[in-house]
Amino acid sequence: MHHRLLVTLCLPTGATSKAARQAVYDILIADNSFISEGGRFGHSLCDWFVVGGRWSGLFTETLLGQEYQDALAALRASFARMSPSEENRELHRKAAEALWCEHGGSGMRPETRDSYEELGYSDDAVLVTQPLYAAFLADYQDRGGDSQEYVDLDGDEVQTDFVGRKWLVVVDYHN
Repeated sequence: MHHRLLVTLCLPTGATSKAARQAVYDILIADNSFISEGGRFGHSLCDWFVVGGRWSGLFTETLLGQEYQDALAALRASFARMSPSEENRELHRKAAEALWCEHGGSGMRPETRDSYEELGYSDDAVLVTQPLYAAFLADYQDRGGDSQEYVDLDGDEVQTDFVGRKWLVVVDYHN
């Protein structure tokens, strides 16, 4: 079964999304409590993971807002009633691409990405903004400690001062 893990960490000023994705990948791959093949009776949290994966583009889609989500759902529903011809698939692809761009998306749409890309895509690691904090981290503020859903690799408890200071990375893991 695949699960989503949200990860936060600090990086030096001027760090890039690629550096954040690589740092998270390197830290998690070296952590036997997160990933390993286990022993005879022991096991770790997962046996496989990638940055982004099935959740690639999640942050961008969230920031595009409910209007985008509603328009995408309506587009999918309209095309679901059509025959699955190559011509209709191409029309749907072009319409979805136009919708993505119209609402502010850039780069590859999430559903066209390779979910096995080891380090994911540029928007799978972003600096925490107030809207991202509210959407993804605020619920963890008073929980304390790590979970199977969220971890701060610096050992910090979630606080509003993560905004502009920490990177937020989405990980797809399998157990």
